[in-house]
Amino acid sequence: MIRHVKIARLWGQHEVDWRPHPDVNILAGVNGSGKSALLRVINAALSRKSEDFSCLENLLSPNALAPSYTIKIEGDGINVEVEAIAKLDGSRSASHIDVRSSKVGCGHDLVSTFDNIANEKKALEQELSPLAAQLDAAIFDTQKRSLNSYRLKATEDLDTGIRISSRLKEWIKIVNDFFADAGKAFEIQGSNVFFRQADGNELPLNRLSAGEKQLLIILTSALVQDGSPFILLMDEPEISLDVDWQYKLINAIRTLNPSCQLIIATHSPAVFGDGWNDKLFFMEDLLKQQA
Repeated sequence: MIRHVKIARLWGQHEVDWRPHPDVNILAGVNGSGKSALLRVINAALSRKSEDFSCLENLLSPNALAPSYTIKIEGDGINVEVEAIAKLDGSRSASHIDVRSSKVGCGHDLVSTFDNIANEKKALEQELSPLAAQLDAAIFDTQKRSLNSYRLKATEDLDTGIRISSRLKEWIKIVNDFFADAGKAFEIQGSNVFFRQADGNELPLNRLSAGEKQLLIILTSALVQDGSPFILLMDEPEISLDVDWQYKLINAIRTLNPSCQLIIATHSPAVFGDGWNDKLFFMEDLLKQQA
């Protein structure tokens, strides 16, 4: 789990020195306060790939031709340092990225479906919309963490099969609790995965609403973490979720994986309304003016 995040020269003028909770962290603040930027910086640092920082340069130092910054993340089994040094090569400027790490001893993921949801209506005529493609990967991609790859893992040995079967039953129960009011129930029949509607007809996953797809992506991520230590970053998960779903979201994730550290950027009080108020951080308090 992450215990300490330190970033120097964020946007060229701010410093972040933050010690998150080991279980749940809620980042709140006005638009443009840096919630999404902080999530993306943490995700890039945990990925430890220098190319992941190229898309962050405007976030980290938009006013410099080539940004200079440092990032340090420490925690249980985590030690990552990133240093970007601005260098001028003739008439061109660029940042040399040096990623130093001893280890990142747990998995991590960034769930950010905001752009996909915003484009969902524009893509309705496509065979597979962006959000549907993201859900398709979460369910069927056997090369990555997905529902199907997790089901295949159950064939490794008897004990693993029993454990995964139990977790799958718990996951389906939680999914169906969310979908009960809509009269939909999740079913798996061999390789066929779908929802059964109240009238008995099958509903393919790509015909779910944007909010339903987003929820299923999040809950699937929590399932396939397999109860192991995991860092789940979520950017505005409340988009397209009704208030009742927002209210239940954190507890559902923590039920599926009590070892998951959540770092959530949100505008919705409902997300942290079920007893998580003491986990709230305001970005305005985390950002310090760089000396």
